[in-house]
Formats: sequence, C-alpha cells, structure tokens
Amino acid sequence: MSIMANKKILSFIRVVLIVIVLVIAIMPLGMTSGAQVFLSLVLIVAGLLMFAILLHAATKPETELVADERVTRVNEKAGNSAFWLVLVSITVLFWSDRAWQIGIELVDLYYAAMVVGTISWSVFRWHYSRKGDVV
Repeated sequence: MSIMANKKILSFIRVVLIVIVLVIAIMPLGMTSGAQVFLSLVLIVAGLLMFAILLHAATKPETELVADERVTRVNEKAGNSAFWLVLVSITVLFWSDRAWQIGIELVDLYYAAMVVGTISWSVFRWHYSRKGDVV
C-alpha cells in the first residue's frame, strides 16, 4: 500500500501538521515583541490556509488527486527552467555587487531567489501547460 495512494493516511498527516503549526503559532502571542507577534500571525494564516487546502483536497475524488504524465512533465520542465532562471539572476546580482559594490547582502540574495523562483515557476508552469506539447 503506497502512502501517496492512501488518502486517509495523507489527510491524517496534513491534519497533524496543521495542528502543530497552529500550536507553535499561538504559543508566543502573549509576548510583546512585534516581530514575534507578526511571525505568530503569519504562522496562523499559514495553518488556516493549509486547513482550507486540506478541505479542498478531501472533497475531491481520489482519481483527481493523482497527477497524470503530462502534468508531471509540465511541473518538471517548469522547475528546471525556474532553477536556471534563479541561478542566472543570483549570479548576475552577485557579480554586479562584486563589480560595483552595491552593498547587496546575503539576506537580499535569499529573498531575491525566493521571489524569482516562486514567480518564475508559476509563470513557466502556466506557459508550458498552455503550450500543449512538452518535450
């Protein structure tokens, strides 16, 4: 029995993760630091979003949860293209900082990689799914 094929085990794992995130998020709400309260609120919103996604996935038939070969190939191709785009953008930022002393810190490169990676993967996935033929 595959764990990905068994919907009950997958749903149980999701519920446990949601409860853990929400408990961790509610614990520091009594503290007065603004950053801790903001982090707690972000974790609460993430837990609620995960719960909504769980409800959405639980109402779908089991046949719709398994991705077919085309969707898998589109995701692979989009991930590969997004990886190379992130690699090139981080390389350009790094070498431009070395050449012109812009003052880019490692945290800035991290956030740039996250934003570029997320947006580019979404755009590439949309593009490749609309394109029709993914080789």
